[in-house]
Amino acid sequence: MQEQFKAAQKEEPANLREHLPAINEVHYKGFLSDIAVFLITFFIVADFCYDLHLSFSYYIFRPTKTVAIMDFMLLVDLSLFPVMTKWIMAETSTFAVVNFGVVFLIAKVVEILTQYFGAKETVKDSQIMRIVMNKSFVIRSVFDLVINIILIIMSLYIPRVAMILYLIIPVISFIFPNRIRLTNKD
Repeated sequence: MQEQFKAAQKEEPANLREHLPAINEVHYKGFLSDIAVFLITFFIVADFCYDLHLSFSYYIFRPTKTVAIMDFMLLVDLSLFPVMTKWIMAETSTFAVVNFGVVFLIAKVVEILTQYFGAKETVKDSQIMRIVMNKSFVIRSVFDLVINIILIIMSLYIPRVAMILYLIIPVISFIFPNRIRLTNKD
């Protein structure tokens, strides 16, 4: 028994040298994955927040209770993105990507409704604002909804490509807002 103990003590540094890198590598990969999820989620949420910031800066001057409720509903939906992002990165299944797409679509619909109900108060007082808001708002809203529906359908057939697009589009939209947004000329 003592001989086995002495042999184990001699082998301990070598065994430890083998086990520590393996443990650290596993934890490091998980850590990097969590950082990636955080950054992607940040850009998705930041893109929605930036759009609403512009709305509240330019044409939602007196938010009504409806606007506040819609804004809170958007916040609830946005809070699902970290979980949904981690899910599609861990498992690029059709089910995961379609669910991500549905959460994204709901966020877009609620964002559009928030902007619509918020602008309604301002637009009623100005003919020029009504013309600008109607045309650009409708074009951008339809564009956003069509893209999201296309991505959900794409998720059914090629979920990996849809996942990549779902993760890249908000990042590009946030970094290059002037090229993506149809209504805002910052």
